[in-house]
Amino acid sequence: MEERDPATTNGPITPEERTYVVDTLLATRDALRQAVSGLSDDQQRYKTAPDRWSITACMEHIYLVERGISKAIHTAMLAPADPDRRMAIKVSDLFVIKAVRSRGVTIPAPTPFVPTGRFADVPSALEAFEQQRAATLTFAETAAADMRVHFFEHPVLGTLDAYQALLVIASHGERHRKQIEEIKASTAFPA
Repeated sequence: MEERDPATTNGPITPEERTYVVDTLLATRDALRQAVSGLSDDQQRYKTAPDRWSITACMEHIYLVERGISKAIHTAMLAPADPDRRMAIKVSDLFVIKAVRSRGVTIPAPTPFVPTGRFADVPSALEAFEQQRAATLTFAETAAADMRVHFFEHPVLGTLDAYQALLVIASHGERHRKQIEEIKASTAFPA
């Protein structure tokens, strides 16, 4: 992925861009699967502090965000193309990836994406995530419309195009996989 000025980036996405996002969606899915594999019930529910999320809660959050952004992408793709709106994008594809993956800055999750305990355990959350990720992958692999002229509003990054929104999905899963690894690295993590 090379650094490109977001104002001059145009579409449709290239075959290389499509391959990149599909490969990243697959790789982050596989890394997340590995991170949550073989956890005991106590490990799934463990929190490093009372106000922190468990691994099950992290999985619920990842699922909720992916489902929400996917719905927003589909809505955006149904709207008329608006090439002039590209000028509202202030961040490059590379910046999106780096910013979302980074655990250096944390922000509170917007209310619709805060875990509420809808999944009893990691396997239940992983199953829902897997179904959503399969749908996201199908869209990323097959979408024919120009993703660069349909837009998504991110609460922190501002206006993004639909391709960048797919990059957010892949990078967000990786961000919280890192959080899961931090939980597992806690000295009090159940054996």
